[in-house]
Amino acid sequence: MLKVGFWFDAPIEYSGGLNYVKNLLYALSLVNDGSVRPYVFFSADVPPDVEAQFAAYATVVRTRLLQRKTVPWFVHKVLYKVFGSMVLVNALLKSHGIDVISHAWFVYKGRSPFPILSWIPDFQYLHLPELALDPAEETRQNRKIIAQADIVILSSHDAFKDFATIAAPEHRSRGRVLHFVSQPRSHEASRTVASETLEKKYGFVGKFFFLPNQFWAHKNHMVVLRAVKVLKEKGIDVLVLCTGNVKDYRIAGRGYVDSLYAFIEANGLQNNVKILGLVDYGDVLGMMKGSIAVLNPSRFEGWSSTVEEAKSMGKPVILSRLGVHLEQNPANGRYFDPDDAIGLSQLLEDAWTETADVSQADAERTAREALRGRTLEYGSAYLDLLRSVRTAAVHTVSVSNLDPT
Repeated sequence: MLKVGFWFDAPIEYSGGLNYVKNLLYALSLVNDGSVRPYVFFSADVPPDVEAQFAAYATVVRTRLLQRKTVPWFVHKVLYKVFGSMVLVNALLKSHGIDVISHAWFVYKGRSPFPILSWIPDFQYLHLPELALDPAEETRQNRKIIAQADIVILSSHDAFKDFATIAAPEHRSRGRVLHFVSQPRSHEASRTVASETLEKKYGFVGKFFFLPNQFWAHKNHMVVLRAVKVLKEKGIDVLVLCTGNVKDYRIAGRGYVDSLYAFIEANGLQNNVKILGLVDYGDVLGMMKGSIAVLNPSRFEGWSSTVEEAKSMGKPVILSRLGVHLEQNPANGRYFDPDDAIGLSQLLEDAWTETADVSQADAERTAREALRGRTLEYGSAYLDLLRSVRTAAVHTVSVSNLDPT
């Protein structure tokens, strides 16, 4: 049996990372013949509901090595910073018999004792350097990740192009594209909240568009606000519900979301755009299901979970014309230039006023049928990567043990 470990060294608020790993484990569970046993290592204070979600697909290990400001966490940090030592992490992984580390978010200073499948979600800093803390340092760190990895997983062919520009020539063959598949699985979909309940809870009535992106600068909410303003000036009042974290961790303060609030106030759009902040995932699913269309106006994506979730639910999507969005290719997608508020306003008007040719029930059924096939393909591709890394590692060990005489 191959034991694969996921070391979740990120804030638990990083919902994108949590959902990514959870969806991957679910896909793996559909194709796993028992030859692979996944483990997820979390901070000792991981919320019980998060642990329960992962426990359905993996062995969950709580550790204070990942719990910030505890003595074990502090000792590990000092050992790593001063001596480059991962001795405590290695000991814990080995105590559980881990054979392969997957989606590692740390860098060994020296040779790793484990085969590693690393994951680089995207290279946004290459395209929007003004939003990066230190683009040069990000490139240096990514090159270290690439150098230590046996395989580097990229979520799109678009990201692979960026990977090829920064990876050393001898490391470029390590890149693999693995399109992740987002899905409201059965136990989560059962928590989808009815439209009437959502209306009462969030104070809106009737039809709406849904924009479930984090409030980070590159997510480009402003073009949607400007498009809504254009429609309002034409006498067309639409409603957009926006959910997501209202604080961009890379930017001090709340300047981005505050600029959105200011625009809404200045243009009298309080009844047209509602910023709801972070909401329960069941509410997100309910809003997505009940919306006219899902919006993604982003200036950059690695592989949009918003688009993937909409695809999995059979929802129409109105999205920015990015290479990666075209690669995701949602069945009911309509594209606009991310700076073109006029063009977006026309797409919103068309969707707001038209009668769909295909019923939502038919669209959902078609999406469910496609989802199963996409998920099986995703799980099988990942399983193949695990097996190939394990086989290569065994071969390397065998060769190194040969008698040179």
